[in-house]
Amino acid sequence: MATYDTDRWYCARNYRKVAGVCAGLAGYYQQPRWLVRTLAVILLLLFPVATLIAYLVAAAVLPDR
Repeated sequence: MATYDTDRWYCARNYRKVAGVCAGLAGYYQQPRWLVRTLAVILLLLFPVATLIAYLVAAAVLPDR
């Protein structure tokens, strides 16, 4: 089992569906990836513009892992 330093957010490229942002946040907060992705879809339905902008910024700014 590999251990990673979880002192900052990151994009998990190995588990990505789009850019790895949700998988990285799930790894940082030690939550299931499906839960974070479900919350992201719910936020996308409720606040489409803000969620899309936040996701794109996070995909561009967060480091890969």
